Amino acid sequence: MRFVAETSRQPSFDFNRPVTQAVKEAEYTGRTEPSHEAFRDFSFEQTVIPLEGGQHSLRLRKPLVLRINPENLRFLVKDWGIELDCLELSRLPRELARRFLKLLNAAENEDLGESDQADWLRISDYIDFQQFTIDRSAPRYLEGTLRRNAEMVLVEWHDGSRETLDHRLGRALSEVDAGERFSAFAKLGRDGKTIALERVSLLQKPGEREDWESWPKRG
Repeated sequence: MRFVAETSRQPSFDFNRPVTQAVKEAEYTGRTEPSHEAFRDFSFEQTVIPLEGGQHSLRLRKPLVLRINPENLRFLVKDWGIELDCLELSRLPRELARRFLKLLNAAENEDLGESDQADWLRISDYIDFQQFTIDRSAPRYLEGTLRRNAEMVLVEWHDGSRETLDHRLGRALSEVDAGERFSAFAKLGRDGKTIALERVSLLQKPGEREDWESWPKRG
């Protein structure tokens, strides 16, 4: 006898292909017939949800669980309060992004209702908020001095801290000579490390009265 496997998983769809994609029937081999409950819960293993047309991403720390209702062939996303028709699975990443952004805005404005507040607490457990904050953060204006640009790119920032940049970032400073001061808008990642540089400008030599001690720290 053939059954759908008890460990059911969401089919691997390519959401960018505008073609109908079929779900292959799975097979189950065992001594006992699986329970009906085993057919209802599926794991949605896509853990990177695109935001803003793919410019940013929402990273999930664990897969989502989809519970299917066999009577109407609709599924409910556990903890997220999203319900869709099974044939609309390709819409799920967009609906996840919309649900998150709506609740995020309400939370930031302290406008969460009682039901939404409970959903927000559960949804927050799925989100890698540290990475989300990094991805969405605006670049910071920084000033620094290029110390080396040959074998490695070493920058001394305005607060006295030094950082070695990889060659990808170093290319943004290709017009800066060693010993010259520059300004740039930098995006900082985990541990305060620079992950992007843009809008680089050359600066004049510091004046006698210029005091970098009054500047805020970089990190």
